Amino acid sequence: MSPGELHRFAPSSGGLGATAALVLFVLVLRRLLPADRRGRGRVAIALLVLGAVFQVGASGAAAIGAAGVNDVLGLLTTFCLILGAAAVAGMLLFDISAPRTHIRIPSILRDLIQAVAVFVIAIGVLRRSGVDLLSLVATSAVVTAVIGLALQNTIANIFAGLALEIDRSLDIGDWIQVGGQVGRIAEINWRSTQMMTKDGDTVIVPNAQLLSHEVLNFSKPSHAHRMWLRVGFHYRHPPNDVRQVLLEAVRGTPGVLGTPAPDCFPVDYAESAVTYALRYWIADLVDDAAIDGEVRTRVWYAARRAGLEMPFPIRTVLTSATPAEQANVEGEKADRVSALGGIDLFSPLALAERVHLASSLRTERFGRGEQIVRQGDPGNSLYLICTGEVAVHLEGDGVRREVATLRARDFFGEMSLMTGEPHSATCTAKSDAVCYVLQHTALRQLLAERSQIAEDLSAVLARRTALLDDQRAGLSEEARARREAEAQSHVLARIREFFRLG
Repeated sequence: MSPGELHRFAPSSGGLGATAALVLFVLVLRRLLPADRRGRGRVAIALLVLGAVFQVGASGAAAIGAAGVNDVLGLLTTFCLILGAAAVAGMLLFDISAPRTHIRIPSILRDLIQAVAVFVIAIGVLRRSGVDLLSLVATSAVVTAVIGLALQNTIANIFAGLALEIDRSLDIGDWIQVGGQVGRIAEINWRSTQMMTKDGDTVIVPNAQLLSHEVLNFSKPSHAHRMWLRVGFHYRHPPNDVRQVLLEAVRGTPGVLGTPAPDCFPVDYAESAVTYALRYWIADLVDDAAIDGEVRTRVWYAARRAGLEMPFPIRTVLTSATPAEQANVEGEKADRVSALGGIDLFSPLALAERVHLASSLRTERFGRGEQIVRQGDPGNSLYLICTGEVAVHLEGDGVRREVATLRARDFFGEMSLMTGEPHSATCTAKSDAVCYVLQHTALRQLLAERSQIAEDLSAVLARRTALLDDQRAGLSEEARARREAEAQSHVLARIREFFRLG
């Protein structure tokens, strides 16, 4: 390019003021950008400031008569202002206008549009200046070939990034696994793709690697993802019983989808156990570890309550109980008898009868968040809280509300125990809880031996029911007595029918 051609790029006297105004405009424009995109304005400001510096240098060179320096600095000023103006236009179009219209433009497409715009403008400026583009291309062919070979991998990544944008097999926000790394795609750039792992770390994967290696996309065709849990139980447990316990354990776990429904089946007859696979679906992979841990916790509690043994190679040495251990056993028996004595429902029973019932109590553990009984489900057991807290919820008209919190020595399920009626409320463990469970079969022998117990127990239940009705409706004493008698007659009939007393 000759000096006569370069002088066309000499800056005008009013150009510096326009550049300063454009810089101030960018500073104001940055305040409209989202917080995570305000760094984009730095490039535009840097180019405009650099153009202003070149402009001042060109003016100084012109003042001292250095025409050649003036022409070169004028050319640099023009290109910096072109690039700066293109960056400002990109901010307006891609960072401000597009998000407000809910249009997502990939960063590669954004850069491509800006590059083409800058290239077209630069070509136009050079042609208008009389620059011979063919001579420039011819003289730079060797340099271009050398640079192309040196940037072979970079160019491959660039075209791979374009292919990913066109193919749309991977999108921003997708959870993928590549090269042993699992993460959510945060951005697809010219050279690489950025993934954010579950631990908050950034993994940078070259775009060419995404095309040449196998990539597992967890977010397509849908964000639902199926989880597997393998657990072994003793051979003496029937598979159908194990399946029922495991499916009931996973039911209602936070994060586990109801549809598609979980399933369970045996997958291996191992050396010491039958291995079962419990499969369930989650909505998003981001919480898979926490959901998997909660499911494993509930499976442990459910298996413990159901008496399912998870065997593993061990050696058990049986010894006689020590005095301390024997004292603990006796203390637990006394605690169970005392717990039953604190329930007004069993106040009509003699001490020997309560001791008999206490010996049949089963200890069950529930993890925090587990539903112990569900409203509307059939039942035949009474639960006496030993430790922990239990929340009572009522469901109706699509609304679920908590009405009470039960603690140690409180009980629930008495109507199901005595009459077999479905549970009238849902009870959920607010913390890890231990309950004594009394099943109706334990009462059958007592009721068969002494039929008066049925009448005494029905009277207690009737009083409790009438008291609740009185609290709700404010009945008079006469009306309450009449309703209590009616309730006792109804409850007694249900007890006789449920226990087949005749």
